[in-house]
Amino acid sequence: MMKRLVLIITLSFVAGVAAWGQTKAETKLYNKTLKKPSIAAYDKFLKKYPASVYAADITARKDTILSITPYSEAQAAEILGAMLPQGAQLRAFPQRKDAIDRIYGVCITSDSLSKDQIGLYVIEDKAGKWEFTSSYATQGFESEDFSTKEFVGQTQNFQIRGAKYYRLSYLITSPDEKTQSLVEVSYCPEQDSYTELAFSGKNIRSASDTLAYKIEGRTNELFVSGMNLPDRQLMLQALRDNPALSFIPDDIYFTDNAIEWWLSNNPDALTTAKSVKMNKLQEESSLVKDLAGAKYKANNKKYTAALFETRGYTVIVVYQKANGEYMLAWAEPECKNKRTDRLLNSISFVDENNLRMSYYHGRRSFRYDLNLTSKTVRR
Repeated sequence: MMKRLVLIITLSFVAGVAAWGQTKAETKLYNKTLKKPSIAAYDKFLKKYPASVYAADITARKDTILSITPYSEAQAAEILGAMLPQGAQLRAFPQRKDAIDRIYGVCITSDSLSKDQIGLYVIEDKAGKWEFTSSYATQGFESEDFSTKEFVGQTQNFQIRGAKYYRLSYLITSPDEKTQSLVEVSYCPEQDSYTELAFSGKNIRSASDTLAYKIEGRTNELFVSGMNLPDRQLMLQALRDNPALSFIPDDIYFTDNAIEWWLSNNPDALTTAKSVKMNKLQEESSLVKDLAGAKYKANNKKYTAALFETRGYTVIVVYQKANGEYMLAWAEPECKNKRTDRLLNSISFVDENNLRMSYYHGRRSFRYDLNLTSKTVRR
């Protein structure tokens, strides 16, 4: 009890000394400054009493007027949104610098933008009225037709060599919802710098997933300039650290591209097509490696053909002995139920050019003859 009493007396004495240490003139000017605050008033006080106990408080108040915005991001978005076409999707970043309030905006969709454009806006508070000081559209991530484009995740801001950057993300989804792109954005208004880095691939989110999205694919970093710059590296790291993104290796990437190309160029292959287009494979593709280890093969003097399943598809990969090239000759969805779905069961050569493809579909059997030279199909 005695120690506590001594501590209270000591603190009271120190506080009293601090108060007594200020002159009446100093305290009077401090109170006067608070009644009519301004940069000039704060500078006047700090110039006259630089070592004052009130100096830290006055400095903080001065910094608030100079560089601390009174607006939240939500308020900034509301202010800017009222100046843009109705329904515009935007993110807004308030900033105060040298006592001037500005709002920087990034808009990913609006009636005034084309599908692949991004709107960048700067508005400034001029005597209580917000006015545009900059407004233009820039090219955003180029994608095929999509049904939705929406912001995801939280915004962030950081500084690099004194310049302020803003980070945000948006998600693009195809009309059939099979493919998606997550686009990371780095925006530095002071340098008029806007950069995007995208991760694109298959939508692998299932109904039981708790994540808002889940994509298997790759980044487009090879096509983005200045990837050695700090803000680009931060975007790349954010993609790598994102648990909703699954990076696929190069060999699988080449395989997915090859199968996608074949399917898009042969939409009627399973039904009425009389010929098909076959694509040359890159040797880095996993399809080339899988041919060597395939269980079901057919050989003749001109070709080696292999039948196997990969990446959800049943494929036929052919090695052309004359030129040493590999091609994807056939691709179709993998049979999930052998009792009800069509099953490509085996392959065999009927002559030097024609590859016979034997099927089961329930109790029914049928076959196609695929000519590897003319690329024709006989059913």
